[in-house]
Formats: sequence, C-alpha cells, structure tokens
Amino acid sequence: MTTTWESLLSEIRIDIQDNTALVKSSDQTLYLFLKDAVRDYSRWVPQRVDRYGLTISGEYYPLPADFVDVVTVENPRDRYLEQYKGIPGRTFPQTGLPSLYYLSGNHLYLNGIARDGEGVFLTYLAIHAIPTDVDDIDFVFTIPEVDLELIRLYVKAKVYSQIRTKTANLDRFTPGSKRRDDNPIEPEVDHLMAEYKVKISERSAGGPVYLYRQGRVP
Repeated sequence: MTTTWESLLSEIRIDIQDNTALVKSSDQTLYLFLKDAVRDYSRWVPQRVDRYGLTISGEYYPLPADFVDVVTVENPRDRYLEQYKGIPGRTFPQTGLPSLYYLSGNHLYLNGIARDGEGVFLTYLAIHAIPTDVDDIDFVFTIPEVDLELIRLYVKAKVYSQIRTKTANLDRFTPGSKRRDDNPIEPEVDHLMAEYKVKISERSAGGPVYLYRQGRVP
C-alpha cells in the first residue's frame, strides 16, 4: 500500500477537523507544515540511499541535497575508504589512490585522485522525499505507512500552534474584562508536540545510533 500527498492531505484535514467547504488552513499552509514534519522525522528515521555516484567539482565532491549522514564511501565499488580523523597540527595526507575521506560543510574530500572510470560511491542516510509543491498530489511518500501517524501528529501540532498565535490577542484582551495571561489552546499544543516526541523516540529506539563503517579493502 502506498500513500500519496493527496490522500495524506485528506487524512490531515480529517484529523484537524478542517475538511468542510470553509477550510481554516489552506493547502499551502499544510504543505509548509508537512515539509517541516518530514525533515524533522528524517533526523530520527532517515532513508538509506545505497551507492550514490558522486561527481567531482574542483577539489571536492558535492554531497547530495538530502544528505544527513555518511554510511560508507567506495572507490571503486567494493573498495571501502576510511573516514579521516583529524589530528591537530597535521595536514590531510595525500596519496596516489584515495584511501581516506573527510567531510567539510556540504563537501566530501579524498586524499587522492580516483582513476578514470572508477567512480566514487556514497552510501548515506537521507531526508525522506517531499512533494515538489502543493499541487504534486500524485507524489508517493517513502515514509513507512506505520509512521505516517507521526507526520499527521506533527502537522496537527503546528496547526494548533498557528491557531494559538492568531487567537492570543483575543484570549488576552476581551473588552470589559481583565487582561488574561493564559491561552486555552496552549496546553493542547504542548501535549501534541510532547506526544510526537515520545512516539518518535520510541520509533527510533532512543539513544545514539552507531554506524558501522567498514575499513578499506585492498
């Protein structure tokens, strides 16, 4: 079973009780919140991309736009490079064929030059794909079906947070009454985001994630 942006949008509207003709939150607003939700979810449960071919640009290889963390680097295939651990006062050692790599900003550097025809392949953890725009209704999510509840929960919390902001002045300043310092919807917003954080922690098993990186194969 797959979920498209159109079907998820419909489910989100049902969840926030905003599926009548007079909608309170526009599709564009919900799309914005969706992007925030997918990016946050991907920090905890990223998608794995295997053997993505990198293209050199000057002295470095630009990392993919959806890059989160490295798993392995190969040059050529099945020959694994080691990640360089910088030592203060020492420069990045240069050799003929690459044996080490390091990351700096959005770039990957090798300590040698890959031979012609021998590609550099990156296996990495990535941000899950997002619809290109609000009208990309046929887009199919890569997030597992079981986790789409987390996306809806995050979006719902963002919607309620927006409502809280819009109604803050009305809640605090009612003609003929004393000034109020509370907002009735605030506890609900905090509860939703706390629930999301608990569930995302359970989904990612909590704690640090250690990645096994294979050593260089001669």
